[in-house]
Amino acid sequence: MGKKWKVGKKNKKSERVFPELEKLTEQILLNRGFKNEKELESFFVPDYEKDLHDPFLLNDMKKAVKRILSKKSKNDKICIFGDYDADGVTGSVLLTSFFKKELGLKVFSYIPDREEEGYGMSKGAIDNLKNQNTTLIITVDCGITNVEEVDYAQKNGIEVIILDHHDVVGSSPKALAVIDPKNPKEKKYPFRELAGVGVAFKFLQAIAQKSPKIKEDALKWYLDLVAVGTVADCVPLLDENRTLVKFGLMVLAKTKRVGFRQLFQNGRIQINESELPKAEQIAFQIAPRINAAGRMKHAETAYNLLMTKDESKASELAKELENENKNRQKVTNDILKKVKKELNAKKKLPKAIVKSSPEWKIGIIGLSAGKLAEEFARPVILLQEKGKIFRGSGRSIPGFNLVKAFEEQADLLKKYGGHSQAAGLTLARENFPEFKKRFQAEAEKKIIKSLIKTISIDVRAEIKDINNKLCEELSMLEPFGKENELPVLLLEKVKIINKKFLGKDEKHLKLWVEGLNRTEMFEGIGFGMAENSKDIKIGDEIDLVFNLEQNHWNGTKKLQLKLIDFKKSD
Repeated sequence: MGKKWKVGKKNKKSERVFPELEKLTEQILLNRGFKNEKELESFFVPDYEKDLHDPFLLNDMKKAVKRILSKKSKNDKICIFGDYDADGVTGSVLLTSFFKKELGLKVFSYIPDREEEGYGMSKGAIDNLKNQNTTLIITVDCGITNVEEVDYAQKNGIEVIILDHHDVVGSSPKALAVIDPKNPKEKKYPFRELAGVGVAFKFLQAIAQKSPKIKEDALKWYLDLVAVGTVADCVPLLDENRTLVKFGLMVLAKTKRVGFRQLFQNGRIQINESELPKAEQIAFQIAPRINAAGRMKHAETAYNLLMTKDESKASELAKELENENKNRQKVTNDILKKVKKELNAKKKLPKAIVKSSPEWKIGIIGLSAGKLAEEFARPVILLQEKGKIFRGSGRSIPGFNLVKAFEEQADLLKKYGGHSQAAGLTLARENFPEFKKRFQAEAEKKIIKSLIKTISIDVRAEIKDINNKLCEELSMLEPFGKENELPVLLLEKVKIINKKFLGKDEKHLKLWVEGLNRTEMFEGIGFGMAENSKDIKIGDEIDLVFNLEQNHWNGTKKLQLKLIDFKKSD
């Protein structure tokens, strides 16, 4: 599909605001809302002590902390009930390891089977935990939609503390404590966008403040888990999340967890204290491997990897995740090929895509829906057919809230929940045709703008502007992620002086380009872009959209254009 390019406005100020920086860096910062040196300094150099908000501003935090620090906690058997994705797994490891090491509590984790049990708490799981003499359940990255299950647990003598970050659908559970920055009852906490692992960290931060047994810096050594879970869950990397991830990446560079070190080895990530891992590496190399466990088999594999202190066991579990991730890639590609073939055969696409199949694996369809939503620029819902029940996931586009759309069809759904852009649902087979009809009608009504993928470009550049200083300045904006994306630049009318294809299947494109004055030449790499480059040839003038990066190879560094899109110049 064709893509629309939207270029940021040019700075019209007569005086420089950040004169010590390259003009392109300044333009990008101004476009992103920075007004003065003070704002820029606090963004470039976060302060761990000052930038983290008071955890006791969160509703029910005092009750939850009091329960954990009560005398009976020593005799309790506490279950950490986590979700099966990277956010839930890291949150489960965080709480379990902290409670064991710092407080000496009797604690274990329970992560449900995605295929058999589905998302969140279930009565079957609660029965299982009751048989193990559990007296307290602490959820992480789930629980806010489990109204009936929380009632059931408490009727069976099990107290529940909910640590979640998902939108509240209807009424919230009547648990001992409900800690969720998106809870409508939450009036004081200044930041709503924490990941599940971030909410768990705030809980531990509050406990540490009230427990004289915990050393002042002990909590910081758990920030590696917080960074990975936060980046993996694609929450905005602003405000408190930025601080947690920034310092978490520092801890990750010298992590004591052998599981992380094995994942770095498999992902071919070279790190040390002077070469910190990047959020992009977490998002594309570490998080998919952790997520592969819950998508393909059971998240326990990833949980055990991050909990173990045994090198040989970590190596074995990391290899298992590597194999599962490769299988996950194959299964995802099979789904994408099938759905895209059907969609490309249509003359006109509806404003929302809703598909189902008995062959699809429940752990893969959310990922596939996300890739389709990005490519076709419209909401996508994929559902697994299993007997009389359809279960699945939806991914959306800016401006269309999935949870609100599901609320409109609540009479047809057994269960739903999540975020505005990513949510899950369950419905009876007999309701599927009506749900599809009504959901697509809702999209037709609410989505007014043209459904063409838009690439947001920070700034127009010229070949002479591209230099190492610019690259170094842009890197100060790291960690990059949602709402603090890697800067996107545009070069117009550059000439192709060489072109070739790379990779086993020659799927990747490499270009060498120069300006019309021929003073500078740069290499560009476009992963998976070979197929789209058939219409351009050596000697053509093209416009390039790219990220600027340093390519490290054989001990040397050189500037490289990481291609996002291109077209022939007008």
